[in-house]
Amino acid sequence: MASKENLIVAVLGLGSMGTGIAENILKNGYKLVVWNRTQSKTKALVDAGSMSAETPREAAQQCDIMISCLFDDASVFDIVQGENGLLAGIRKDSIHISATTISPMAATQLTKLHQEKGVHYISGPVLGRPDTAAAGKLRTFLSGSQSVIDRITTVVECYCGGGLINSGEDPAHACVMKLSANLCVASIIDMYGQIYALNEKWKVPTDITKQLFSMLFTHPGILAYSEKVRNREYTNPGGVALRGGLKDINLMLHTGEEVGVPLPFVNVIHDHIVTGIANGLGDKDWSAFAESARLNSGIQQKESNNS
Repeated sequence: MASKENLIVAVLGLGSMGTGIAENILKNGYKLVVWNRTQSKTKALVDAGSMSAETPREAAQQCDIMISCLFDDASVFDIVQGENGLLAGIRKDSIHISATTISPMAATQLTKLHQEKGVHYISGPVLGRPDTAAAGKLRTFLSGSQSVIDRITTVVECYCGGGLINSGEDPAHACVMKLSANLCVASIIDMYGQIYALNEKWKVPTDITKQLFSMLFTHPGILAYSEKVRNREYTNPGGVALRGGLKDINLMLHTGEEVGVPLPFVNVIHDHIVTGIANGLGDKDWSAFAESARLNSGIQQKESNNS
């Protein structure tokens, strides 16, 4: 891999997560190309010193490493394929890292598409919220060719200061790991909702219930979700909305179905998310599905969550 001064990196997709990734790559001294469907979102990064591309193809023609940070399987295939897609312009031996949460089946298909062009595909879904991305403290799961992972590690560390887990040579495995992480978090959020509903029905003050979670769980991200559920405050400043969380839950179910593994608790969370959306919480933070336990217990929705 070329030196930092000669290496050009592209970030494709400048949502709240992609922007944080791009900013940290630029801060670390790499030449950066950015692309977004809405071109106005590239302005701040261009003003800070990056270059802008009109299409994924144009970005790929200039870069050694491309990082896509999008929404789902379809959005990744959209920027990879077609006459203006990444693969139409990619240079031989270049590397595409997908930081998007996608299905393991999609990762397998994408690997094949890249191999046919003589280029490398690495699964690198990230774990964290927009503030974590801005701080360069995301976590990631990387899978694919080890020699290629070795070449990209210093770039990935720019935005994943929280840690990297090498998930092996099969690109599908990083996707399975990310969905497993999301299932852990979703299960804890749902548990918060159930316990707060139970304790509130028994007139236990929420600040006392909070002490239980503080005693059992110490990770700041988990404690942050506890506070959201405790205060029933699900504002969403650029993070994953409840509708977006439904996408990941459906991915978990589909991933289990693919290998014949039932995930009954995921079905429960799915129904709680649908309940939340039906109660007008679809654009709130994805943790708002914890409200379903209260709603199903006859506890009225908090006024601010209706706005």
